[in-house]
Amino acid sequence: MKKVLVIGGTKYLGLEFIELLQKKNMKLFVASRKEIFVDNFIKIDRKNQNDLDNLFLSFEFDVVIDFINYSALDSKKLLKALKLQKTIPKLILISTVYTYDIPLGLEQNSVFNENSFNPSEYKFSLFDRPKITYSEGKRNMESFCFQNYEKEKLIILRFPIILGANDYTQRTHFYINLIKNNLKINPKHIHSKSNYIFSYEAAMSILNFVVNDYYGIYNVCFESISEFELINKFCEYYNLDIELLLTTNIDSINTPFTSNFDFIINNKKYNSIFPFKSDFNDSLTRELSKIEI
Repeated sequence: MKKVLVIGGTKYLGLEFIELLQKKNMKLFVASRKEIFVDNFIKIDRKNQNDLDNLFLSFEFDVVIDFINYSALDSKKLLKALKLQKTIPKLILISTVYTYDIPLGLEQNSVFNENSFNPSEYKFSLFDRPKITYSEGKRNMESFCFQNYEKEKLIILRFPIILGANDYTQRTHFYINLIKNNLKINPKHIHSKSNYIFSYEAAMSILNFVVNDYYGIYNVCFESISEFELINKFCEYYNLDIELLLTTNIDSINTPFTSNFDFIINNKKYNSIFPFKSDFNDSLTRELSKIEI
């Protein structure tokens, strides 16, 4: 039976992934500071080298999924501990498409594929959060692992904004709350395009790499849409005329979806091996059906 370790994963995407994994014929372990009710839960401090060392001395794993790696320093500690395993486990890192963000991306309309940021060539630093930004932390995280771990055992999954009914950031609920309270808004740069993914599809993508032998770096997202198109999809679901929500008679503001320029992610590499089973509209409808208004 395959032994799978999830480091972190105690909220939102991680929980959804754990629920999917529990349905498979695998032995699941979860290691985190925040305890959740699963078999084989191990309380650790992810930042503590001794905790990580003891974890990998005590158990042998076939797959390790790291949800809470935010810097090269986090990666260094993890890879040091992984050397204590008798055999090298498959390592899946949860990353972000914002590795392509400034300073790598110029302030202009851009399309990014996996090669737009190459962790094999990036000069990482061992600075930790909050001394560096989230994007820089993920660049450093990827680079340290890519340059120091077995390539045939490493998967890096880059996700955009994740939408879903259980979205603790409340981004998914932003326009729902406006519609619910009959409020108007004037979003900035409403026609700039971005990409999104839903928590279920993101969780399924991680599971795909747990059970299948593919390695490397993958953008995991739906096709890009503008914020205007996104708003319209919310309005269509709630049978609201979009003109009742949008107005130019008030000051324009940034929203949780604002992008000053087109920030488009090429997802062809992932979709060529694991095509999504539902489209954006169906996935949005599924998630909105779970939210009371």
